[in-house]
Amino acid sequence: MNGHDDDVPDWIPHARPGAGALQAGHRRTAASVPRAPGSTGPGRHIAPPPARRRGGLLWGPLAGAAGLTVLAGLGVFALAGGAGCGGEDALTLNVAAAPEIAPAVTRAAGRFNDAGHEFGGRCARARVTGSDPAAVSTLLSGRGVAGVTERPDVWVPDSSLWTVLAQARAAAPEPGAGQGTGPGPGTITRGRSMAASPIVVAMPATIARRLGAPGGAQPSWRELLTAAGATEEGAAPGTGPSTGPGAGPSRVPPGLVRLKVPDPNRTATGMGSLVLANLLLNASGDGNADFTGVVRTLRESVTPSVRAEFASFRPDRQGRHPVALAPEQAVYEYNARKPAEPAVAVYPSEGTLAMDYQVTRIGAAGAAAAADADPRARAARELERELTGEETRADVLGLGFRAPDARAPAAFGARTGVDPRPPRALPAPPAADVQRIMQSWARLSLSIRMLSVIDVSGSMEEEVAPGVDRLQSTVRTAQSGLSLLPDDTELGQWVFSTGLRGDQDWRELVSVGPLGERLGSATRRQLILSAFARIRAKRNGDTGLYDTIMAAFEHMKRTYKPEFVNSVLLWTDGRDDDPGGPGLRATLDRLRAAYDPDRPIQVIMFGYGRDVDVDELRQIARATRGDVLVAQTPGEVQKLFLQAVSRRVCAPSC
Repeated sequence: MNGHDDDVPDWIPHARPGAGALQAGHRRTAASVPRAPGSTGPGRHIAPPPARRRGGLLWGPLAGAAGLTVLAGLGVFALAGGAGCGGEDALTLNVAAAPEIAPAVTRAAGRFNDAGHEFGGRCARARVTGSDPAAVSTLLSGRGVAGVTERPDVWVPDSSLWTVLAQARAAAPEPGAGQGTGPGPGTITRGRSMAASPIVVAMPATIARRLGAPGGAQPSWRELLTAAGATEEGAAPGTGPSTGPGAGPSRVPPGLVRLKVPDPNRTATGMGSLVLANLLLNASGDGNADFTGVVRTLRESVTPSVRAEFASFRPDRQGRHPVALAPEQAVYEYNARKPAEPAVAVYPSEGTLAMDYQVTRIGAAGAAAAADADPRARAARELERELTGEETRADVLGLGFRAPDARAPAAFGARTGVDPRPPRALPAPPAADVQRIMQSWARLSLSIRMLSVIDVSGSMEEEVAPGVDRLQSTVRTAQSGLSLLPDDTELGQWVFSTGLRGDQDWRELVSVGPLGERLGSATRRQLILSAFARIRAKRNGDTGLYDTIMAAFEHMKRTYKPEFVNSVLLWTDGRDDDPGGPGLRATLDRLRAAYDPDRPIQVIMFGYGRDVDVDELRQIARATRGDVLVAQTPGEVQKLFLQAVSRRVCAPSC
C-alpha cells in the first residue's frame, strides 16, 4: 500500500496487537468481508466506490484490489467456522495460501464455512493462513522448518514449482539437508489452479516506450539478458553473435539496464527465472556456459523479494535503469500505488512461465484412495471446488491476477501497465529439471576461490596474431576474465617456468584473497591488474609444469574454505620439460593421494597452442575431477574461460 491513511476505506479492519486469526465472537463471515468490484453472490455484493483518477490511473477499478491487499497486509487470513461449527468435534481444514492471493482464499473459505458442510457427521470449517510458499515447501520436503511448523491440509502456493521441489527433495534429499526434521509431504495431490500471473520484465515506462513496448515488437529474453551483462555477449562485447533464441541485432543498448531478480531460494519468481534461463539458453551452443553467465549476473542482482525489486525503481549512478523480473500481478499492484515512475510489463517474444496458484491437497486430505471414504479428503475436495469456482474467480481478477485460462481483468491496459492479451506460454519443466536447476544455482551462487597460474616459459613469446604473442594473448584473456568476477571472489596470481626463485619453478605475484580487499593503497583487483601489466616471458625458460601443479594444489588445500568453490586455473602452452622435476607418474600418484572429495580442489588447465600434450593434461585433470580446455586462437579463449567457470554446475562429480 502507499502508506496514506486517507486512502484506506473505513470498512478495513484494524490490526490488534497480537491478533492473528479472527477468533470466534470477533469474526467476519463472507457476507461482511468486502468483495471485489463486479463480483456476484446473493447478499454479498458491495458496490464499488465511484471511479476517480489519481496520477493518470483510473482508480475505481483498482479499489477492490486495494481493499483485498489491505487485508493481506494486516494478516487477516483466518476465518472461524460457520455458525454452530466449533469445538473439538469440528473438522478443521488448515489452509496455507501465498500472501498475495490469501484474501481471495479467505473469501472462498468464508463461503465454504457459511454453507454448513458436514462430512462423516462432523461440520467442516476452513482456517486460512497467509504463508510463505518457500517455508511450506521446506516443511513438506522434510528438510526442517523455516517459519511454518504445521503441515496444511490444503496449500495454495504461488507456483507449482514449490510443490515439485518439495516432492523431489523429499524423494532424494541432498546430503546434510536435514532429512526427517519435518513432517514430510505425505500424499500430495495437485488440483486445479485458482489464478495465473506470468513472469514479465517490469521496467520504467520511459524506458519501455524507448524500446517500443508496449504495443510494438517485444524485446527477447536474450536481448535483455545480454544488455544486462548476463550472457557471453553482454559480458564481453565483440565475442561474436548469439546463435540462441532472439539472435540478431539487439534493440536494447548495452549499459541501458540493470537486472533485478528476487531470490530464487525464497521466491517462485526467482526460481522461475532460472528455469526460463535454462530453457531458453540451452538452445545455444553451450547451455552450461550460458547458464553460468546468467547466474553470475543474477547473483549480483538478487533482491530479497518481489516487493524489494520496486523499492528503488530508478536509475543508478551509472545511469542504468532497473528491469525487474516479476509476476504481472506485482506490476499491476505497484502501479496501483501511483508511483512517480510507473512500471510497464514487457512480455519477451520467446514466451514465459506463469505463477499458477494451484490448489494442492496434502496428507490425508490428498489421499486418492481415501477420497470418497475419508471425511477430511472429501472436505478438501469440496473446498477446492469453492476455491476454483466462479465467485472466487471474480475475487482473483479483482486482485490483478489472470484467470487460469489467461483471461485478464477488465482493468488491464495501458493505464495500469499490463497488457490484457495473453503472452505466449512456455511448457512447465519436468520435476527432475527443477531439482537440477536449483542444485546448479546453489553451486554456482557460491563464491569462487581461485589461484590463477600463468606459464611464462620462453615458448610463450611465440607470435599468435600480428603483433601479439602467446603470453600477451593469455594475459588479455585473464584480464577479461577478471572483469567477470565480483569483489567477493577470492583470487591470487602466480607465474611459472623454471628457476624463477632459485630452484623453485613458480613465483607468487599476488596472494589469494578477496578482490575487493584493500592491500595498502590499492585493492587486490588493482594489484592483479598491475601484475598482469608487468608479466614477461623468461627467455630460454623451460616449463616446470608438474612441480607447479603440485605446489598450487597443496597451497589451495592448506588454505581451503568450504564456503567457496576452490580451484586452480593453470595456463600453459606446452608440456613439462623440467629435467630436475618429478615425472608424470609421480605427479599423478601425489595428486590422487592428496585429493579429498569432501574438500575438493579442481585443477582446470588451459592449453594454448599446437605443442600442448592434451592426453597428459587430461590425466592430471582427471585426478582432481578437473578439466582441460585447449584453444588454438586468441578468439577462442574468452568462451573457454566462461566454460571453465561453468564447471561449478557439476562439481565435484564432473
